[in-house]
Amino acid sequence: MLLLQRLLWILILFPWLDFLLRYIFPDSISGLWDELFLFAIIIALWIYKKNENRFVVVPNYVKIPFLLYFIFCVSSMVIHVVPLAVAIDAMRVIYQPILFGLLTMYLSDNKMLLQRFFHWMYISAGIIAFLGIIEFVFQIDTSRWNHPSEQFRAVSIFSNPNAVAAFYNMMLAMLIPRILMHKQKRWIYSGIAVILFIALLFTLSRGAWIAFCMMVLYVIWMCNKKWLLSIPIATLVLPFVLPKSIIQRIMVLFDPEYYQMSSEYGRIAFWKEALERMIDNPLFGVGVGMFGDSVPLRHQIPFATWVDNHYLKIGAEIGVFGLLAFVVFVFSLFWLPHRSAKQANNSFTKSLYIGLASVTIVIAVQNVTASIWEALTVGVFYYAIVGIIFGLKWQEYQSRKEKISK
Repeated sequence: MLLLQRLLWILILFPWLDFLLRYIFPDSISGLWDELFLFAIIIALWIYKKNENRFVVVPNYVKIPFLLYFIFCVSSMVIHVVPLAVAIDAMRVIYQPILFGLLTMYLSDNKMLLQRFFHWMYISAGIIAFLGIIEFVFQIDTSRWNHPSEQFRAVSIFSNPNAVAAFYNMMLAMLIPRILMHKQKRWIYSGIAVILFIALLFTLSRGAWIAFCMMVLYVIWMCNKKWLLSIPIATLVLPFVLPKSIIQRIMVLFDPEYYQMSSEYGRIAFWKEALERMIDNPLFGVGVGMFGDSVPLRHQIPFATWVDNHYLKIGAEIGVFGLLAFVVFVFSLFWLPHRSAKQANNSFTKSLYIGLASVTIVIAVQNVTASIWEALTVGVFYYAIVGIIFGLKWQEYQSRKEKISK
């Protein structure tokens, strides 16, 4: 059991280890470390938890769309005879991060352990964000991100500004409900949240900003609706306090020339191409890994491109029904903690469930303008956080069994 807990601390340090190993070793070596970590998790769980079938607490409305999504992925590969190397790589990118959720699923029934996990995860995220702020303020070019535009974007120890923005959003989604509903360590966590928010701004990721706003609206609605009155005030004040570079980034959205350029060769053009593939191949798409984003580009698939919309990319690759299954699966990962928050009998559990639901909001929204799920660290942390939902449901399931037995 101690081994499992130590693996949980490795999970907290995942962004740091991934950065260091990829910085020190070539990709052929450093790319294997996460597979070895996952292998250690599976072996440890088999040794210590093999008699606990925690999947009984996963509702059918989560299982069924997930299985359908998997079936359409496999079917698209078989029907279109996707090359084996591409198929393996694509399935690894999609499903490997999901398996990291097993660790938190089997350990998050311990309240004290869970509190320590979040405490150190917030501190780690705060340090990553602080480095991002320093990077932006002093315009330190770490060479981890090629700046194609004139504006400098902070990436901290990540390699992509959109990915690190998603990471900040997930941490903020867990922190804000806790700050609003708990006095314990409120000032410490408020300080970390401010650092994370500033670092989020410095990523210049507009999709992440929109996701953050939607998450905050949800959290306030669930925690204290009176705080909604502060939103108009914040909207009026922010333009006068935000840095010029951030204002410029926002104002581009109101520039017709931006949409014209995007329609010719940019995000909108990519979306149109994905829609055309989906319309031409509505049942099984063009095959997993054969159209958009990291996998087909890595394997030099002809006409591959960045889609910058995870949903359209999925629809183009596995078809309309596969996309619907995926959307329902993602919604179920929001609905389960959302419904549980309404049924929670104490403020700690309620704030935790609200945070867990909020994480799906920020990731689901940001994936409209980028394939954030394909970023390894983002995918690992997202599904690790999802695993906590089922760990909590297992705890509730055990409590009900004990009451019945008495």
